[in-house]
Amino acid sequence: MTAQEIRRLMRKKRKEAGVQDGAAVCAQILELSVYQMAHTVMAYAAIDGEVPLTAVMEDVLKTGRTLLLPRCEGLGIMYARRIKTLDELVPGAYGIMEPGEDCAIEENVDFVLVPGLAFDRRGGRIGYGGGYYDRFLSGKKAVRVGICADFALFERIPQTQEDRRMDCVVTPSETVHVQEEER
Repeated sequence: MTAQEIRRLMRKKRKEAGVQDGAAVCAQILELSVYQMAHTVMAYAAIDGEVPLTAVMEDVLKTGRTLLLPRCEGLGIMYARRIKTLDELVPGAYGIMEPGEDCAIEENVDFVLVPGLAFDRRGGRIGYGGGYYDRFLSGKKAVRVGICADFALFERIPQTQEDRRMDCVVTPSETVHVQEEER
């Protein structure tokens, strides 16, 4: 299957599945030692059948750590901006809730939760096709955690040189830790 075919199939499956239950995914994330050690965590506001991460975002804020969310600021350009409460999110590009432009940009990120249409067991990701996360993650040392529904986890998906691989992938039923040599 090509990346475009997988994108079409995953969009259809997401539509059929409806809103994903994030409780099981959030519980697994909260148990990850790399999450527990992270000082700066980047999450996302779920749209169109993505797994919601509200419990993780609330935990980051409750434990006094830094919570970042992406803000699209031009074609293919995304910055991590700090929020202190979930009330700071406003409708932004593509109808996604994101931090306002008055929220501070943060360069240092320890742990990034990455949405996608599909992932594989080697840390591969197929996003929406804009390359926002691939550009953002390029050169960052943060732990990268892909988040998806069970049906969106494949054995192997097509990847290009520009695609950034994940360190692990979390679905409602499992956490896949990717070995360094597989990435």
